[in-house]
Amino acid sequence: MAVNTPDGVKRGSSVVQVTFWDVSFPAKGTMHKLDGQALYLDLGPGMRPLIALLTSRLHRKYDAEIRWTEEEGPGTVLMLQAYGESWSRDLMDNLPRVARLRGPRQIAPKDLPDLVTFADVNDPSSVIAVDRNNVQASLGANITWNEIAIEGTDDPITKGIEQKLSWITTYFENNLRLDGSSLTREETLANRLTWWDFEQSRDLKRNK
Repeated sequence: MAVNTPDGVKRGSSVVQVTFWDVSFPAKGTMHKLDGQALYLDLGPGMRPLIALLTSRLHRKYDAEIRWTEEEGPGTVLMLQAYGESWSRDLMDNLPRVARLRGPRQIAPKDLPDLVTFADVNDPSSVIAVDRNNVQASLGANITWNEIAIEGTDDPITKGIEQKLSWITTYFENNLRLDGSSLTREETLANRLTWWDFEQSRDLKRNK
């Protein structure tokens, strides 16, 4: 992801891993597990950061278009179409082909997961939704998209978001939403989002 700012182009990336496996008990199906963290893009001193979450659930009307899931990142349809590949309704037919995809491919803002920023990164309740088609409204008049890409890669999983958002570990340990509550009321953005939208990590769970 790259954004134009008054101080030049700011770039950031995040590598996540999605693992699929078949199960037959208690019911036959395919399970999945995502391991990784949100993309945190620092736009410079005095600027709010741009964060691409691991999930897409704030704008349900876009779900059919972007095909970004709550628990497994970019869907197989999005990945295959980004590489100009056909897709099958059979998930197990798509997965081996997705696993072989390599190299960056351009995608549009509508293909992104939910985007947020914070008025104060140390205060999770200050979270602000960022309109993927109008980032200027939340980040500043001189902030515009430069490039957005998705890529199949063998690079290691990105770590360290706790160094930028120091509250994540505590919110995980207490299973809190960003407003500090443990209940879903669907009243505010801070109540709808949790630590889960920012990090789904084996390391985080192991340290509990």
